[in-house]
Amino acid sequence: MTLLSGWRFWISRRFLTGRHGGRGRVVFIFSVTLIGVGVATLNTVLAVMNGLQQGYIRSILEIGSYHLRWSPKPGVNYESMELLDVANTISNNEEVLLAVEFREGQTMLTGIRSNPSGSLIRGVPYSLYEDDLALAKLMDIVAGDFDLAGNGIVIGLGLARKLGLMPGGEVLALDLGEAGMSPGEIVLEVRGIFKCAYREYEASMAFVSLETAEKLFGYAIPELGIKLKRPERDRVVMSSLKTALGEHGETLSSWRDSNRSFFGALRTEKLLMLLLLTLIFVVVAVNIDHSLRRMATERIEDISIIKAMGASPQDIRNIFLRQGLIIGGFGGIIGSILGVLIGANVDHIISAAEQITFFFSAFFALEGVTPPTVGAFFKSSEVMIRDVLTILSTAVLMSLLAAIRAASQAASRKPAEVLRSE
Repeated sequence: MTLLSGWRFWISRRFLTGRHGGRGRVVFIFSVTLIGVGVATLNTVLAVMNGLQQGYIRSILEIGSYHLRWSPKPGVNYESMELLDVANTISNNEEVLLAVEFREGQTMLTGIRSNPSGSLIRGVPYSLYEDDLALAKLMDIVAGDFDLAGNGIVIGLGLARKLGLMPGGEVLALDLGEAGMSPGEIVLEVRGIFKCAYREYEASMAFVSLETAEKLFGYAIPELGIKLKRPERDRVVMSSLKTALGEHGETLSSWRDSNRSFFGALRTEKLLMLLLLTLIFVVVAVNIDHSLRRMATERIEDISIIKAMGASPQDIRNIFLRQGLIIGGFGGIIGSILGVLIGANVDHIISAAEQITFFFSAFFALEGVTPPTVGAFFKSSEVMIRDVLTILSTAVLMSLLAAIRAASQAASRKPAEVLRSE
């Protein structure tokens, strides 16, 4: 059986690259190139999409929503000592990285010479930026410092641009309050401006101290934001914390609950993109099918001789199926290597292209896309092994399916009729 498999494979390779197979070599090179380009394109596009999506997800988890949240039961007012006891119980769990108190509320911010803009203001401890290393890594302070002392406020880059603010500037925060309550307002000093991968936070989020948040919207109930060493174990840790907190643990919630619709939309977006780009393989498969069937017609004499020497129709079918496997395997591997290399370094490639474009634009005084416009989109990319293997498997499978008709056509011809006509 090994010898039989060996000669089948040898003939498959001979038909594609052999000395007398000039056309076969063209088919092989053309088909492998098409498969390789398709695989490389898919890997590159998905790497860029993964980079964007993972940037959103990390920013949401580390800056916006926390891994777990605890809030008091509705209608229950916790004293500061009771809140501290809950925080200590949570912090004692070995899988919890930190638990911080925060308050947040929707406000209107107004600069000196700007229209009001809605903003989510979150009151946090003074030392949050030093204590929460994951937040500090993803939230880059581009101007000023993360200084919340006094009436200090740190705002997003988009919000700062909208309000025309810089560190040292003043902004009026107006809280509309709850129904039946008087609106509160306070003048805050901009101490820092941050940027992150999620533009929505840059455009609408700001941080103040817990004391300032209490002055601005004292009605907002204090909550605890919980960071875990391994965010993916949120369900396990939440179950453990509920047991430890007893009746106080009923209001624990996970990042999966608060962001379910958004993360579901990201998964759907990626799936649809994958399905659309897979159409590349459908086009390539049609070309491979046509080329292999034409080769089967041109090689009919050779096939008939092989049959006359004792090869069965199944052997002939396997020869052409192996051709599809060889084309898909070679093209898929080459495309995967190129796709991973391009996808992992797409930011450097785009940066180099931007510099070249910028040089020629400046040299010839041309107008066009400014470098930051493209660079912002390709700023980060992330290659996922799961995606690479899925694309490679799809490429091989489509090539194998494309060879089925050619295999059946070659296997159905009778050697006696062909040789008699010759």
